[in-house]
Amino acid sequence: PTQNFKTQPNMGGAVSVEEATAENKDKLIESLKGKATEILGKFPDNRCCKYLIPYLDSEEGKALSNEDLLTFYQCVRTGIDNEDSGLGCYAMTPDDYTKFGGFFNAVIRDYHGDATGAAVHETDWDASGVGEGGVLDVRKLGFDQELSMRVRVGRNLKAFNLPGKMDQAERIKFEQQMLGAFKALCDNPDYGGTIYSMTPDFGEGVENPNKISDEKYQELVDAHVLFKDMYADPFL
Repeated sequence: PTQNFKTQPNMGGAVSVEEATAENKDKLIESLKGKATEILGKFPDNRCCKYLIPYLDSEEGKALSNEDLLTFYQCVRTGIDNEDSGLGCYAMTPDDYTKFGGFFNAVIRDYHGDATGAAVHETDWDASGVGEGGVLDVRKLGFDQELSMRVRVGRNLKAFNLPGKMDQAERIKFEQQMLGAFKALCDNPDYGGTIYSMTPDFGEGVENPNKISDEKYQELVDAHVLFKDMYADPFL
């Protein structure tokens, strides 16, 4: 179906890609490039804007269909809206890393300091070289108080879109699917723990049995286990 480009107010008069017509496609591309150039003048470390311009001028970028351009805009929008971003782009689906490979490869290599692309990621779960016999006793490093640590996970499952493209219903479905794994950890005496969810409800009047209370949320924020007020952070 035909899609039409409309004006996007928060891009300072630029056009968005929520709907597009072929005759306005060039206008959108020039608008994105112009906005990226403007941002780079103030924030030269914005990688999204740095690589957006040459990508749209490349053969791959010029060959994008209206639908692909819509998806690409969704990938880079945070780097446009949040001008001081250091990265500023998120794939919406795993396929985006291939479809927009010319863009994402450049951003990722820059982020990891790998200009040639020769570096290869190696996953190594062997902890025997850590500390003594695979056990790191931080007290021997001078820490005599109990420490807490957050583990940030990717939150990606093959059956779901990546977080940037998830709507509320899909996020709820994702959480519900993970509850079995969380329960297994809680029931395991080697791990234990409690499930705290910040999802208000599971939709259509279905209560969330693990919803965190306001008091518990603030307690965990004060203990540096949870983030600060998420509404105060434009990147969360």
